[in-house]
Order: sequence, then C-alpha cells, then structure tokens
Amino acid sequence: MKATLPLAPGPDTSRREFLRKTGLLAAAAALAQSEFVRRAVLPEARAGNGANLLADTLNGLIAFIVPGADRYSVHQGVSTPEPGGIEANATLPLIFALNLVSPAPPPFPAFADLVAFILNNVAQAVNPVPTGPFASPFANLSYSEKVTAWAVMEGGLAGPELIPLAGALPQLVGFVAYSEVGVLDLSTGTLLDTPVGWQLTNYKGVTDGTSDFKGFYQNRKKVS
Repeated sequence: MKATLPLAPGPDTSRREFLRKTGLLAAAAALAQSEFVRRAVLPEARAGNGANLLADTLNGLIAFIVPGADRYSVHQGVSTPEPGGIEANATLPLIFALNLVSPAPPPFPAFADLVAFILNNVAQAVNPVPTGPFASPFANLSYSEKVTAWAVMEGGLAGPELIPLAGALPQLVGFVAYSEVGVLDLSTGTLLDTPVGWQLTNYKGVTDGTSDFKGFYQNRKKVS
C-alpha cells in the first residue's frame, strides 16, 4: 500500500519538546551526574561486537514492551501471534531517537550505547549468567527477569539516577513501535507497507474526508 502522510517539519525544538515530555531529557541529566556511569568500563570485546550488542539489547527492550512473534519475544517466553515492535522495524528509529537525547559521556560513543550498557548491567545483577542466543545479557533474560530488572531501576535499587530512565524508556519504545516510522519513506512521505501499529489498532489509515461531509447542505455557498 502507499499512503501519503504530511512530513513533519522536524525542527530541533519540537524534537526536544517531545523528548522532554517523555522524561528522557531528565533521565539524561540524571545520568550525566551518575557515579555508576562515570566509573563505567566497557568490556574489551565491546569493539568487536558493539553493533550486535546494541541492536540485541534494544531488540530485547522492544520485545519486552511490545512483544510479537519475533525471536526475541519467543526467547523471553512472552510472544503473540500478531506482529510486535520488532516487526514494526522499531530498532533503528529507536536508536536514532535515543541518540537525539543527549551526547553520551565517555567512554560511550552515543546515548543509545549508554542505555544499552545500563540495561545489560542491571540484567547481570538480576541474572549473572543468562543463557540465550543473543550478545546482550538483557535480551537473554526471561520476561519475568526483565520485569525484575525494571523493578530494580524503577525502585532506585541500582541508583536513583536510573529512575527517570526506567519511566521514560517504555513511553519512547511504545511510541516508536506504534508509529509509522518503520515503514515511512522519508524522501516522499509515503508508507511502503501497512504499519504494525495500524494493524494492532485496526486503524484504516489517513483520509481526506468522506462523501457525507463534502460540500454544503442543499448546495449553499455561504452561511448568512
């Protein structure tokens, strides 16, 4: 299918306003002061599997928030017959959105890498040796273990600076997964396929109106 969508003007101010409302800017500010982050030492293997580690971690997060029929959802033990966030192609847009939030402190190349680092460290606190096919400890957790990891962050047990992040991430993941961005051709403003969010909500797509509301009653041209 092809449906034309209005292209967002995309000024930085509107993007930052969205990020502010999700709480991500507050989360970034809190993390910038975090002793946990300042003392972070990335694994030596990070350079070799960095791309897989980042993608696997965020895919594990996406499957946790919007599970589907994908392998990350199946591995965590909670999946659905319907498509979910992975099938919505939410991974790259989520990385892009996270990297808009804030520059990451050293040694992290971008904010998305910092988020992945935090999720994996909390995951290893919950289960030091989770078994699974993924490079990411968080992605290898079961669903119930991910719930525990989130409770650790939300409750401030891993540091109070993680509380805003725990509150903001599900909002951002849900927004990206249910949006059209995964199938949007940015150069033309058209959809290349039916968005997963439309399928899950039975949304029929954009419309310019229906015949019932076109024109004026009894051919009137003005209202006196």
